[in-house]
Amino acid sequence: MNRFLLSLFFIGWLNTVHQEASAQSNDFGVGGILDIPTARMPKEGEFTASYSRKDIADIYAIGYQPFPRLEMAFRYTIIDPREQFDVGFDNRDRSFEIKFKILEETHYLPQVSVGTRDLLGTGQWGGEYLVASKKFSNTFDVSAGLGWGQLSERAIASNPLTKISSAFAYRNTEFGLGGKVSYKSFFRGPNIGLFGGARYHIPSLNLDLLAAYTSDSYNIFKRQGYFTDVVAPLSYGIEWEAIPDVRLSVSWQQGSQLAFHLSFALDTAQIAPRKSPNSFGAGSTSYARVSKLDAKEGWWPRIVSDAESSGVLIKSGRETVDGKLVLQYSNMTYQVEADAVRRVLTLTDLYAPAQVKDVTLTGDSLGMSSHSIHYQRADAQKPELYRSLDTIEITSPEAMAPPNFRTIYRYPNGKTSVGINARAYIFDPDDPLLYQIALKLRGDADFGGGWTATGAWNQSLKSQFQRIGRDSGSALEAVRTRAPDYLKQGASGIDDLVLIKRGKVARDIYYQLYGGILEEMFSGAGGEILWRPFSSRLALGANINAVQQREYKKMFGLRDYKTITGHTSIYWATPFYGFDAAVHMGRYLARDVGATFEVQKRFANGWSVGVFATKTNVSAADFGEGSFDKGLIFKIPFDLYSPKNVKGSYRTIIRSINRDGGRMLDEWPNSLWEKLRETHSDRLHDNQDRMFPE
Repeated sequence: MNRFLLSLFFIGWLNTVHQEASAQSNDFGVGGILDIPTARMPKEGEFTASYSRKDIADIYAIGYQPFPRLEMAFRYTIIDPREQFDVGFDNRDRSFEIKFKILEETHYLPQVSVGTRDLLGTGQWGGEYLVASKKFSNTFDVSAGLGWGQLSERAIASNPLTKISSAFAYRNTEFGLGGKVSYKSFFRGPNIGLFGGARYHIPSLNLDLLAAYTSDSYNIFKRQGYFTDVVAPLSYGIEWEAIPDVRLSVSWQQGSQLAFHLSFALDTAQIAPRKSPNSFGAGSTSYARVSKLDAKEGWWPRIVSDAESSGVLIKSGRETVDGKLVLQYSNMTYQVEADAVRRVLTLTDLYAPAQVKDVTLTGDSLGMSSHSIHYQRADAQKPELYRSLDTIEITSPEAMAPPNFRTIYRYPNGKTSVGINARAYIFDPDDPLLYQIALKLRGDADFGGGWTATGAWNQSLKSQFQRIGRDSGSALEAVRTRAPDYLKQGASGIDDLVLIKRGKVARDIYYQLYGGILEEMFSGAGGEILWRPFSSRLALGANINAVQQREYKKMFGLRDYKTITGHTSIYWATPFYGFDAAVHMGRYLARDVGATFEVQKRFANGWSVGVFATKTNVSAADFGEGSFDKGLIFKIPFDLYSPKNVKGSYRTIIRSINRDGGRMLDEWPNSLWEKLRETHSDRLHDNQDRMFPE
């Protein structure tokens, strides 16, 4: 996990846009001091990762701030990581914490937050809290709170909520296999405890002096045999911000433990920087335009050439006698679609004849028309209208009459890429992190007419996956719990090799058909259809796939297991804080039936962060540890951390445990919605001000 955090740190180091100091995380991955929470939390859109090391536990945490007032963190804890205590069993714990800010700090009043440490876990860290924080002179920050559950073990009073109902006096501590919301324990128990802390900032040294008093006496660990000495309530330490958003602390905790803590923060909401075109092309221009071109050279070859050199393909065009120009383009390079629009409009202003007053750009994604941009060229007599939003209109894709100009591209054409791929196998009970470094070779081909192919080969350079030894076992078909066999026997092999046909059956209805080696574990064939009314926030989709399990060596061989899997989906691009919601209902790889609920927060720069949960007709007992499938979704745009314009992203799902229930194919279900999402009406309107010509 140390290497995992170092790789995340590297991404954080590339994140050079630093706006303000982030909230300081505690050992549990939320805003706090050492081992206690405070009312502080990061700014909206901030992603954090941290590692805390001490004798009793190593804690790995990732956190996110989806709303201005809501903080959440997922943790993986290894109890007794250096095996100093002979208790006869391994203790690994997963937990999920949320914290809600109920009061903003003012000149006289503190900031106040309420939270729970173990919303979906096994109760190992179970506790709720109400905490207030107040800053003085911008250097001294003091917090104090009341705790329930483990945070009430140093009791100061009886639980005041028992005056509302006697049911609050009893706290349930039996959570079975985990994965269930422990609402019957929230703010319950006979007593409450008092905790608090202070942070003193020394700006000249980028240092904070820390002190904390905890109301947790670690009784659960004493009962399990991990603590033999008295646990002291007071802890203290120092914290250093080595570079912006990267913090390192050392502390003395519970009177007996030397602790280290490393954390970093990424601003996923930062504005994507505008970059110059990757290759030489036309430079920026004012609203004054070229009014006459050499007839022998013509303007069409020049605009096509400069567009292609800067990452946009202009495929066809039509100019009319009444001053209208229609262009069809494909964005090949820009993460933000509006930047591709800006580039084409800039070249249009530079090269198109002066009589052209109205320009329509129709963009295609995946070879299918997805949107149109209408642009009114600025009048030289009224330059104040040049950057008016009234000069740009975003509509559904418009059909083009037979073009006057057409760019003839050679088919087939394509591209290849070679890169280093790092892969982690996390949360294994025996080894919390194993990794592989591999050479990834990918090729993509376009045959024209909507036919494409893609494939990838993974060549292992260094792998620790041979150390995976535990068989997870499953009461269901082993559709995912055999992942260690693919990682070990197929360390080098074919990741995917697929032939695809895409197209449209109507203006708002998209489809794709595909077949081949679909992913690491399954081959087969399938199809997807998506109804996406351009100006609507709702969309409907469906997919069906006939698949067969691959051999572990990840070549062309197949195993005996076959199945049909498919889902119908409802998508909603909500108007709230950039959130998308989706529900997928159908049959999963292990032949179980149910639904997946998904929420993602999307940013204009290409970042998205989300959560999902799947519930099927598989019982919690048959599913195994965790009770049901759930996890976190991350989509990281390459462009934000590259000096050049790069279209593409890395999308991954992090699960607390790998089981077989509620599992889909890794890539193909619902991919049309994801791949077309950046060209939907709301996303284009969010970046409309980036479309104006340079």
